[in-house]
Formats: sequence, structure tokens, C-alpha cells
Amino acid sequence: MNILYPLFFKLEGKPVLVLGGGKIAEQKVDGLLSAKACVTVIAPRLTEELERLALGGTIALRRRTFEKEDVVGFTLVFGATNDSAVHQEIYDEAAAREIPVNIVDVPHLCNFYLASVFQNGDLKVAVSTNGKSPTLGKIVRDRIAAEFNKGYPELLETLGDLRASVHSIYAEPEARKSVFESIVHDELKRRYLPAGQRVDAPHSGKVYLVGAGPGDPELITVKGLRLLQQADVIAYDALVNFELLESAKPSCEKIFVGKRSDGHFVRQEEINALLARKANENKVVVRLKGGDPFVFGRGAEEMDYLQDAGIEVTAVPGITAGTGIPSSVGIPLTHRDRSSSVVFVTGSESDRKEKGVDWRVIAAVDTVVIYMGITNLRSIALKLMEAGRSPDTPAAAIFDGTKAGEIIVEGRLATIADQIDEHRSEAPGIVIVGEVVEFLDSKRSKRNQEHHA
Repeated sequence: MNILYPLFFKLEGKPVLVLGGGKIAEQKVDGLLSAKACVTVIAPRLTEELERLALGGTIALRRRTFEKEDVVGFTLVFGATNDSAVHQEIYDEAAAREIPVNIVDVPHLCNFYLASVFQNGDLKVAVSTNGKSPTLGKIVRDRIAAEFNKGYPELLETLGDLRASVHSIYAEPEARKSVFESIVHDELKRRYLPAGQRVDAPHSGKVYLVGAGPGDPELITVKGLRLLQQADVIAYDALVNFELLESAKPSCEKIFVGKRSDGHFVRQEEINALLARKANENKVVVRLKGGDPFVFGRGAEEMDYLQDAGIEVTAVPGITAGTGIPSSVGIPLTHRDRSSSVVFVTGSESDRKEKGVDWRVIAAVDTVVIYMGITNLRSIALKLMEAGRSPDTPAAAIFDGTKAGEIIVEGRLATIADQIDEHRSEAPGIVIVGEVVEFLDSKRSKRNQEHHA
């Protein structure tokens, strides 16, 4: 893999040589003229457009074949002939003089590559594929253009007007960075500051409660991933797939606030205080939580605390384990013939809750999804059966759902706890009880059981 340093080159008034007179050379000349370079073309024959440019004096022309000394005095050299031997000569001569040279569509005869560029006003985005596939680069460029064309060039003009004001008020680079980040976020929410308005103080930090999904790192939402990439601080728990942290920018501070294997855990009060403290440092904070922040995730407690502290907080939904994991293994929580109701229940209740789970009500629901119930499953199953649920009701426990090491244990309500004991796993798991379990992908379940036998 080539290690490249991306940059934007000021070519206005600089001499650039293009060797070749065909359509490819014409494309290179067009781009160079857009950059206001002084272009010289060397070729025995030219396209009509290049002839027109030469006759009008827009480009300099030497109507002949390449000679070794031709590269002398040029800032950049492009080779776009149909002769591979000539291409090698062009590269050797330019490289020997340490002149940047690009032989079109011959990556090993290039010491720089051109990027696929999207430009609107002063906003310019370049995409490189290290010369491997310009076509893919153009596709990525077009997707970027579709995302960033609307509103962003106007935003750039506003930021340009504000730049001098911010620099005059804030001497420290980090303070400037924080101010600009706050302004950009506010502008993107359409809270525009008039051009030239004085910026009096940095905006306060913000906290995003982001659902990481059920386990597979690709199941986070697009918005959640974008916020991870922008975060100054990520506070994450043990249910989060740690691969997601690789999406963070290098300067991001990553803080583990979950339960470790040695039994150590961070109390909720400490997490709340941590989020508030980092936000008050003018940081963009992502509280990354397994599944969905508001489904057995204590997101509401964190939101209440932060709002009471006057800190802006936003919840970003995630795919909760109770819906994502069953779906991933082929279990429909509702089914036209088997289940018209579903309930999500915790198998580990808060000590602060005065009234416990009414298992008689739970037992009457077609499909029961139990979070955090593995340890107490034998007791839970007994309560469901005492409340009238048939011991023969299909049941399944799924550990590390949607991940590569997923374990599926399939059985019946009366026996599922014993079966789990045979497949003891330290991984988090959910339990599904109901006729819909019979739709479990049988091939997947069989492969899983054989693997863990």
C-alpha cells in the first residue's frame, strides 16, 4: 500500500507540462486550466479542442514528440501518450529531477495521484484510491456531493466571515477549535449567526445518549456512527462492541464505565457526574450504551440528571437486543398465526421498585422476551408455569447475539434453565418464550449446537 500525504496544490501561474494530445490529455489540460496553471502541451497531433486552445494562446504548444530535456523547468509533469516506452522515459527524466510526475493510468509510474474532486464554491472534497480505481473514487465523490452539496457552501462562507472575529477574541488554539465546533453544530441545525457577528463565549458542551445496537458493530444507526466519529469523549459500557471505538477520531477520550470481569463497576451516580463534567468542559460527549438507551439502559436517569444540570442532551435510538437478536436468528416476535402480543421484561429488578413483576400478567402474553434473566431463569420459568404457562412452551436463550461467537440454546420452558447450565457462558444473553421460537432458523441452531458440543 502506498503511503500518501494528501494536500491541495496552488498552481496559479505555475508551469505544468502535459505530454500527449488525445482525449485524456485534453481532460488533464481542462483541469489544470481551471486551477489557472500555465500549461504547455507537447504532442505531434492534437484534438480539436486542444488545437483551439493552442490557436487562442490559452496553452503553449510544441508540436513534436517527447525529448528528455522537455521536463526541465516545470512544476508538474503529466504523461498521456499511447506509447509505454515514452511513458517510462518521461517518468525517469522527471523523477531524476525530483519533479512530481503522473503517467495517466499507470500507477507505478506516478509519484503523485489525482483525486476525484467535488467542489462547490470554496468547499472542495477530494477522494483518492491510491491509483487503484479512479472509478470507485468517482462513485464515493458523487455520494459525498449528494450529502454535502446543499447548505454547506453557504455555511463555509459564514464561517469565513467569522474566522477573523474568533481569532481576535481567543488566543489559544484549543479555545478557537471549541468555538468553531460549537458554531458549526449550531449552523447545521439552521441556527445561523449573521456574518461578522461577534462571538462572545464558547457554547456549552452536549451529550448524546447513543444506542450501539445488539452486538454486531454494523447494526449501529448511521446517526450514531456519525456522532461517534465527531465525539470528544466516549463513555461506553460492557455491552458495547469495542470495535465501534475504532471509529472515533484519534484525539477522542474513551472512558469505560461498565462492569469488569473482576466485579468492579462504576456507579450510576459517578457516570452521571462524569457526563456532566465533560460536557461542562465544552466537550461533545457520546454515552455509548448497548442496545437502545431507553430499553433497560438507564438512559432516562442520565437524561434527567443532565437536563437538571442545564446540559443539552439528545437520545439517539438503537436496535435493542429484544428485537434485533430474535430477528437475526429468524424468530418473529409477532406472527399472524402464533403471536399477537409481545412483552419485554427484566429478570433483574431494581431494589428501588416497590412493586415486583406480575408474572401472571406476563404469562398471559403470547411472546415473552426476558432481559438480564439468565441467572434467575429457573425461578422465572417456575413463576411463569405457576401463572398458567405450559411447561412445554418453546423457549430459547441466545448469548452474544448477532456476534460471531453467538450461542443459541433451544428448548422448552420447563427445561431451558437446565439446558443453559450445560452451555454456561459469561456472555450477556436474552431469553425468548413463546410459540414463535419454533421459527428459529433450524440450520443455524443445529450448526451452533454442533460447534459448542
